[in-house]
Amino acid sequence: MDINLIEPDQTEVFVSERSSIKKTVLGFIIVLGIGLSWVGSTQFTKSTYSDTFDAPFFTIWFSTTWMLVCYPGYLLGVVLFSKEKRQAGLKSVYNEDQAVYGSSGLTLWSGLKLTFPFAICWGITNYMYVRALGVIAAADVTALFASNTAFIYILSWVWLEEKLSLLPIRSLSVILSTGGIVLISYADGFGGPTTLGIFLSIGSAIGAAVYKVLFKKYVGDATSGQVSLFLTVLGLCDFVFFWPIMLILYYTDVETWSWDTMPWDYLCGSAALSVVFNFLINFGIAVTYPLFIALGTVVGIPMNAVADLLFRDDPFGLWKIGGTVLIVGGFVLMILPESFQAKFACWSDEDCHRKATENEENQS
Repeated sequence: MDINLIEPDQTEVFVSERSSIKKTVLGFIIVLGIGLSWVGSTQFTKSTYSDTFDAPFFTIWFSTTWMLVCYPGYLLGVVLFSKEKRQAGLKSVYNEDQAVYGSSGLTLWSGLKLTFPFAICWGITNYMYVRALGVIAAADVTALFASNTAFIYILSWVWLEEKLSLLPIRSLSVILSTGGIVLISYADGFGGPTTLGIFLSIGSAIGAAVYKVLFKKYVGDATSGQVSLFLTVLGLCDFVFFWPIMLILYYTDVETWSWDTMPWDYLCGSAALSVVFNFLINFGIAVTYPLFIALGTVVGIPMNAVADLLFRDDPFGLWKIGGTVLIVGGFVLMILPESFQAKFACWSDEDCHRKATENEENQS
C-alpha cells in the first residue's frame, strides 16, 4: 500500500506552486517569442525599403491579409491541445467565439459594423509605423511606440472613466513616457526627415491606444478564440475593401513597387512573424500571466537596438538609451496591479490606505 507522506493541504500547496512555476517558465518563453517575432517582423519590414520598393501601404495590406489564418490556426490548436473543447465540438467552440459579434453572432452586417472601423484604425496605425521605419532606425520606432501605454491611460480616463484613485502613479507614467519621447527626439534632432519619423512613430502609438481603448469599450474582455475570430474577419475586410487604395497609390506614383523586383522574402517574413506575434499574445493571455505578455513588446526595444547595430551599423546612443529607460519605466508603472497603484496613490492618507488594503483582501 502506498503511503501519502504529504498532508492534503500541503499537497494542494505543492500543486499550486508547481502550477505557478510552470506558468512563470512558460511566460518567459512566450515573452522571448513575442520579442523575437516583433523584432523580426520590424526588421524585415524595414528591409523592404529600396530604390525599387517604397510602398508602406502595400506592405500593410499584404501583411494584414495573412491575419486570415488566425482563427483556423486557433481551431487547429483546439483540436490538438484542448481535450475539453475538442469533446464539446468545433461547432460549440465557434458558437461561443462568434458571440463577440452580439447575440445574432457573426453575420455580414454584424461583421462589417464591428470590424470595419477597427480595420481602418488598424490600417492607419500600421501605415504610420511602417512609414516611420523608412525614415528612422527600428529601435527608435519601437521605443517611441512603447509610449502607447501613456496614451491608453489618457484615452481610458476620457472614454472608459478610468479610476481617479489611480491618477497619481499613472500621471507619473505619462510624464516619464513624455520625457522619453523628448530625449529620443533630441538625439535624432528636431529638424530634417527624422522629425517626420518621430511624429509618425508617436502617431502610431496614439493609433494603437485608440484601437485598444475602443476595443475594450465596444468588445470588452474577449477570449482568445474571439480575438482570433475578430482578427480573421479584420484580415478579410483588409483583403476585400482596401486593395483599391493600394492601386490608387501605385498609379499616382505615391508608392513605388514592381512585380519584377518585389521583395517577397522580406514581405512574407514580416507577415508570417506578425501572425506569430498576434498568436503568441492571444495564446499567452490564456496560459500565463498578463504581465509577461505586456513585457514582451518592451523586450523588443533592446533587441531591435542590437539588430540595428549589428546589421545596419546604426548605434543606439546615450540619449536614446535614457529616453528608452524613461518610456519603459512609464510602461512598467502603467501595468502594475491596480491594488498597488491605489496604495501608492494614498500612501500619506491612513484611511485611504486602509480601504485600499481591504479592497485588495476582498478581491483575493
